[in-house]
Amino acid sequence: MPGTARVIYGDEVEITDLVIAQFEAGALRASDVCNPTGAGDAFAQAMFAWLRARIPHCHRLQFNFALMDQGAAADQVMQFGWEEGLEARLYLAIELPSEEVYAIGEARAQALRTAHPSLLFTAMILINAACAKSLFVRTPDVLLDEFARWHWDYDATLADDASARDFLKENWGGDAADIDRYLPSVVRAELAPDDTLPQYAHVQPGSSRLQQLGSRSLRALARSSDKWLSETCAALADLRLTLAKGGDSSAIASAQWAEPAYSAATIAYCDSDYVSEVLDNHFECVNNGGDATMFQCFIPIATERKAIRQQFGDLTSMLQIIGALDRVLTLISS
Repeated sequence: MPGTARVIYGDEVEITDLVIAQFEAGALRASDVCNPTGAGDAFAQAMFAWLRARIPHCHRLQFNFALMDQGAAADQVMQFGWEEGLEARLYLAIELPSEEVYAIGEARAQALRTAHPSLLFTAMILINAACAKSLFVRTPDVLLDEFARWHWDYDATLADDASARDFLKENWGGDAADIDRYLPSVVRAELAPDDTLPQYAHVQPGSSRLQQLGSRSLRALARSSDKWLSETCAALADLRLTLAKGGDSSAIASAQWAEPAYSAATIAYCDSDYVSEVLDNHFECVNNGGDATMFQCFIPIATERKAIRQQFGDLTSMLQIIGALDRVLTLISS
């Protein structure tokens, strides 16, 4: 269940003054602490009580939180050479324990496009914006980028020309049918059409007309007589509003990325062998090389009163975003 806590301690670290500052800032409640074994245990009890009261019930996104000291966090990322950047005494880690794959599907995608040509494009922009402030999710954008790393020399905008065929032939071999299967136009149609991608990744001339819909347009579309479309557009408008309320601040802005093996969910454009291939390659590399962790990132625990209050405000915003994001993902995928 999201929010299951795991407290990890390495070498003993003196955190009494940090814990006192946390309680004095006013967000944590001493009444949530019962028979603590020390300052760290008291902080953990209060912190996870605060989190449990705010973590939304999710149908798509899977995640946990863990409290780690500097040594435990450093052990996780030392293979990447990032341990020297961990200077805080305590970290709140976002743990991604497993990954499920969901698909939007052609039927839902076409229903969104029929309602408005830019509606699917808007949905993916809002989903990606929410992920940037909360949980790592494999969207069509991420899947296409990973596919391009394997097959197109990192170029996700590669065109169907002679050089593309030559590159595929030279690097992957196979007959003409095999090469045709990996041509960008063929793959992108199933893996990531233009209206599921950011504007800079578009390759079709007509995609220049796509634009992000504002709150007023989304609320207008939410008045549709179609229940699913109405709920989806209302959820998108709510997500847009939740993102706006959070402003430019983010709970994970100063966090150390931890190279997670899993994402909180994969949201594919449609059920496709290309999606399976991307994920199979990814997990094979993780299993063979071990260069991944079970964590998305490590958020340094603030120590000063003003920073502590700001951090709890940012965490509140992040959890609200996660709830609004999960609502959208639940509606547009299965």
